[in-house]
Amino acid sequence: MHVGIYKFFCSFMFVMVPMLIVVAPSTVKAAEWSYEVSPYIWTAGIDGEIGAPGMTTSVDVGFEDYIEFVDAGLAFVIDARSDGNWSWQTDVMWMKLSEGMELPPATLDLEVEQLLLEAIVGYRPDGWGEVEIVGGVRYTDMDTTIDFAGMLDVQVGDSFIDPLIGIRWRPNYKKWEYLVEGNIGGGVDADLQWMAMAGAKYNFDNAWNFKLAYRVLDIDYESDTFVMDMRFEGLLIGVGYEFGGG
Repeated sequence: MHVGIYKFFCSFMFVMVPMLIVVAPSTVKAAEWSYEVSPYIWTAGIDGEIGAPGMTTSVDVGFEDYIEFVDAGLAFVIDARSDGNWSWQTDVMWMKLSEGMELPPATLDLEVEQLLLEAIVGYRPDGWGEVEIVGGVRYTDMDTTIDFAGMLDVQVGDSFIDPLIGIRWRPNYKKWEYLVEGNIGGGVDADLQWMAMAGAKYNFDNAWNFKLAYRVLDIDYESDTFVMDMRFEGLLIGVGYEFGGG
């Protein structure tokens, strides 16, 4: 089995099993669950440092150049909400990039393959309206190849997982649903991680919708073999399909 697939499967089970243990008791009281599957494109620019300790390179790519530097990618969200107080969400994003990046003169080439996996449980306390407290984990897997001028290629990478906690607000107005969300994590593997997002979703009917948001993800991680201090920032564009809920 490919190492990347194995890591993905292990991390998925690691985050999903505890989440189901938490959410399952609520299903006894909550009669209905609705689900949404949303593939999306995140035109994220990248700004930061990546590499091995003492041998990093800087990356500064605007999100307007997304098509140029992304070789391949896949991203989707699975969102579930009960008619009670609970919700859960799984966000998967994989991308491989190399072309079109403006690199320092000492760096000839850079290739990055990245997998991000989030599993988040949300709870809406009584009387809080559309505001949820969220908690979960974010798994990151990075493989990087850097070609320094006059030196051999440097191949580095690592995988790490950290808890996160935050807040989410999803008010509705007719066919529109708005989203404001933020979370912060780290302290186990990464030094610090945080995410902020704001956007809106338009419901065409009871099933299909279109969403547009602006998302920022900042990760600061350092180990004995790998350094990653990067910010991903840009527009998120997606289409969703909803089902269930009676």
